[in-house]
Amino acid sequence: MSENEKKPFYRRNWFWITILSIIAVVSTTTYLANNFYYQDEADQANLEQRKDQAERKQAEKNPSLVAKYDSIKTGKKGYSRKNVIQLLGNPTETQTMDKRGRDVIATWNKTNNSNQVMIQITFFKDIAKSKSIQGLDIDREKSLTLADYEKIENGDNYNHVISVLGDPDDYSDINGVRTLTYVSDLSEADPSQNASIDIKLSDNQVIAKAQVNLK
Repeated sequence: MSENEKKPFYRRNWFWITILSIIAVVSTTTYLANNFYYQDEADQANLEQRKDQAERKQAEKNPSLVAKYDSIKTGKKGYSRKNVIQLLGNPTETQTMDKRGRDVIATWNKTNNSNQVMIQITFFKDIAKSKSIQGLDIDREKSLTLADYEKIENGDNYNHVISVLGDPDDYSDINGVRTLTYVSDLSEADPSQNASIDIKLSDNQVIAKAQVNLK
């Protein structure tokens, strides 16, 4: 029996060459996969950043107060206080809610189509966390009706709600939930006709609704 035939397989050159080849292939594959993954993540982050900047610039040029309000993002990717001030100007009033100055409520009193409108935005560490707008006083071409209310179902998107009910009088965005509030114009002439609708949406889908005094 030759000397090579007596050697265990793990002491033979071909065995270690095979092992090293496998390690090289696995290492290269892992490196390329990780490199492409992190590059894709970076590209996606840059794309979102450019999109946010474009939206802010467009909102800054738009004279509509509601358009500016709509463009303000809240939550984990919320706008900074500096970005919000660029859109709305300096707030009329600010209120600090904690001793460390991290929780701040800023209020803007604005005029929109001769109506006094109030915007409130809550900041945590200078990042917008929630927002609300009140006093839009929408002039509706028709009264709020139970029939229209029943056209709204859970799962419907925001655009469908607007197409059925029109623009809301007030709305707020808190913890990812947007609440649309509709108030009947008839209540101004007759307080007994104080019909109203509340619609709640999350991820652009209706999750709850409520009404008062609809007919």
